[in-house]
Amino acid sequence: MSPWVQLHAQTNGMVAPCCMASTNEETKLADLNDDPNLVNAWNSDKMKELRLNMLKGKKSSICENCYKYEALGNISERMKYNRDFKEHYKRVLRTQKDGSLPNDDVLILDMRFSNKCNYKCRICDSSYSSQWYDEEQKLGKKPLLPSAKKMIIAADKQSFDDSFYHSLRSIQKIHFAGGEPLVMDEHFQVLDYLIQKKMSHVHVSYNTNFSSLKYKDYDVIKMWNQFELIDIWASLDGMFERGDYMRKGQRWHKIEENIHTVQKECHSVLFGVNITVSILNVFHLPEFITYLIEQKFVYPDRINLYLLFYPAYYNLTQLPPHIKKKATDELYQFRDGFVKNIKETNHLAQHIDYIINYMNSEQGIELHKARYWLTKVDELRRENFEDTFPELRFLLDENIKGE
Repeated sequence: MSPWVQLHAQTNGMVAPCCMASTNEETKLADLNDDPNLVNAWNSDKMKELRLNMLKGKKSSICENCYKYEALGNISERMKYNRDFKEHYKRVLRTQKDGSLPNDDVLILDMRFSNKCNYKCRICDSSYSSQWYDEEQKLGKKPLLPSAKKMIIAADKQSFDDSFYHSLRSIQKIHFAGGEPLVMDEHFQVLDYLIQKKMSHVHVSYNTNFSSLKYKDYDVIKMWNQFELIDIWASLDGMFERGDYMRKGQRWHKIEENIHTVQKECHSVLFGVNITVSILNVFHLPEFITYLIEQKFVYPDRINLYLLFYPAYYNLTQLPPHIKKKATDELYQFRDGFVKNIKETNHLAQHIDYIINYMNSEQGIELHKARYWLTKVDELRRENFEDTFPELRFLLDENIKGE
């Protein structure tokens, strides 16, 4: 349903059906740096082709990440869109023979206005974080997508803004991510606009590092309280020293403080946690999830586990077989113990199962790259992986290979 209800654009202007899309120069549906008009992107040649492929049951390479999740027995974003937006199926029936839709009423806008961010997470790069750019230059590290220190969604800001605010008239949901939306001027300007237009019915959702609730003269709590529903998905991969190492810029005590503030002061917020699972936190996962639930920070069914696919050298398939077995045993023990004894257990148990399935689905051969980048970034940042993750010391052992 996504190509019939949503427009998504990344920090470099590439248009995709959703945030899970595998987007590059070959697969992008449009490019807002070539044409900043969102209305034109809605019925671009590639968007029309994608719709027709879906109607024919033909796979498209831009959707490969969802196919991977489905192959592991997991509910993919593609399947979630079909579940959550089935009431809009009439839009599919209005699809023209060329794949176009006869009007430009977009129901969901998911825009990454820029790569501005206050973090430089180990698994990220300058495509999604401006903080990474200078370090990449020093390290000679290439980002996954073409990037610059400051990236904006469209070169012609005025033309983009005109089409963006035109599209707001029909939306039911707007999703903010980045970079980090809570430190972006554009995000607060959009909230201001919706408030002024008395569009409190719009469902506002986020992927955010949840590091800050105030920006310049804006108090986001006061703004959120003027909407009927705020859906927050905090990107948190770990807690205390481990979490702060993985997500450089995070201060765990501040995250806890912000969660308490929202629980106390914001009546309209649904809070959830998205955990990106990699070789860095797979052994930390049971302790982290247990802590989140026991501290009553989040309900079990509001915890999502996402697989890290890129950079490939940090994904779970890189672990040596005997380490995979250890991680598998610990995750099964966690699933059949703590998880089984809490309410709403199916959601979390299923996520743990597909994490295990993916980890054991193939054997990666890039563990040496993980070792290289852990060491190089440690040297630059004056950090010490071995001290922070003593249980993962083996990753630095040149005699241990992933294959």
